[in-house]
Amino acid sequence: MSKFFSPVNMSLLVIITGIGLSFTSFSETSNFLFISFIIMLIVLFIHELGHVIGGKLAGYQFVHMTVGPITIEKVPTIKISANTNWVTFGGVASCIPIEIDLSDMVNQHKKFVAGGPIATLLAFIISLVMWFITQHDIAMLFTILHLAIFAATVSPSKGTFRSDGSVLLTLHKGGKEAETYLAGLILLKELMSPKKPQDWEEQLIEEAQHTKVSIDTVQTAFLLFYYHLVTGNYEKASRSIASFKNLPVTTKTKLNLQFITHIRQIDYFLSFEPNVQVIKELHLQMSNFEPISYKRSEAMVAYLEGDKKRAYQLLEEVIEKCTKGSKQYGFFEAERELTQVVKQQLAKRA
Repeated sequence: MSKFFSPVNMSLLVIITGIGLSFTSFSETSNFLFISFIIMLIVLFIHELGHVIGGKLAGYQFVHMTVGPITIEKVPTIKISANTNWVTFGGVASCIPIEIDLSDMVNQHKKFVAGGPIATLLAFIISLVMWFITQHDIAMLFTILHLAIFAATVSPSKGTFRSDGSVLLTLHKGGKEAETYLAGLILLKELMSPKKPQDWEEQLIEEAQHTKVSIDTVQTAFLLFYYHLVTGNYEKASRSIASFKNLPVTTKTKLNLQFITHIRQIDYFLSFEPNVQVIKELHLQMSNFEPISYKRSEAMVAYLEGDKKRAYQLLEEVIEKCTKGSKQYGFFEAERELTQVVKQQLAKRA
């Protein structure tokens, strides 16, 4: 059912429905809604493309960009695939620094972040001029939507994801909060590199072990867990992020803490007598925002519900995805090993 209601399928349904209704008495309304949908996707695409252009101007490496039902990623060549996650339907762009130079990093990241609002502002001005010249409804719609996106992204709001305005304000003010944010970018660069976890910079691992635990430093947990899993074992990896497991999961933080929730879930699953109810409740706190964790969680729930065939099938799908991903990003090596830990537990309980 969840696959049916994916962004791609729903977008196709909107397009097919729009075309079908265009031949009925509802054609005027359906055409307006259909055109509005397409224009919204174009407006969002322009904004995210602005981030990518800003990132390239800053010397960043493009990772991926998602708008509506489509994801464009570099793995290692440019690839277009279906977006399976509604969380990113509104648009997201990811670029990371190629080299770490703290003296330049603030200005570099400002270029990346500001690229989106600047692209939207320029598009707003162009569409506004076109509206004045043509007085066409489509130009008016472009103008309104560009203005709405610009206003929403430049406001300094902090939700599940920080707005562009919030990030720019943090970088401009400097101080501890800016240092924490930049430290997260450095960790992200290491995570998104081809290096295997055992080859990650020892200094980063050392600094990560002394990082203050908060929702803003949750990327540290990824680095610590992956490193200790590959160089040690699951128990050591789980202990390394014990403090992060105490962070409260709320509607605002549950996406950021999904990986932590998943590790708590595996902790229960590996115990002598797993608490089935707790494992299922933790699964409900997750989404396919992190598809690897979510599918592994589905596998554990399926196994506990007696569907061993589906459980093994889901884990094999995860292993296949991790094997492919490890050619580009080293952290997939740890994700594959974590999946093997869960698979081995299934075999023990068989």
